[in-house]
Amino acid sequence: MTKDGTEGGGGRTGVIVVGVDGSEHSLAALRWAAEDARLRGCTLRVVAAFTTPLMTTGYEMMAPDPTDLHNATDSMLNAAVASVRAEGLLEDLEVEAEVLDGHAADRLIVCSEAADLLVVGSRGHGGFVGALLGSVTTYCVTHAKCPVVVVRTRS
Repeated sequence: MTKDGTEGGGGRTGVIVVGVDGSEHSLAALRWAAEDARLRGCTLRVVAAFTTPLMTTGYEMMAPDPTDLHNATDSMLNAAVASVRAEGLLEDLEVEAEVLDGHAADRLIVCSEAADLLVVGSRGHGGFVGALLGSVTTYCVTHAKCPVVVVRTRS
C-alpha cells in the first residue's frame, strides 16, 4: 500500500527495494529508485548486505568480526542515503535503510518477495571491470519475485 492507502504501481505492496553497495552504479540505482518511488508514492527500502568471509592460512581459519562488517556496511549505507538526500531526491519519501547479513543476491531475492519493484545497478564493486552485468545483478534479474530495473551509469 502507498501512503494514501491505494495500491502501488505494481498492485502489490507499495515498496520499492534498491540494493546499494557503495559503488557509483548502486548510487545511480538509488537515485533512479528514489525518483520512481516519488512518482508512485511508494516507500523506498534501501538495502545493503554483507557476508563474513573465511580466510585460511593452511592450518587455521579466521573470520573477521561480523559486528565490524555490519558496522562498516551500515556506515556505507548511511553515507549513500545521505549523499542522495543531500541532492534533494529523498524529500517527502518514506525511506527505510537496512543492513542484512548474507550474500547480496540472496538477500535481495528475499526482499523482492514483498516489493513492487527491485532496482539494482548494472555493476557493483565485485567482479572484473569488463563485465556487462555484475553477478548480483544477473542473479536478481533471473530470480527476483517482482519486476527488476537495472540502472546503468554512463561509465
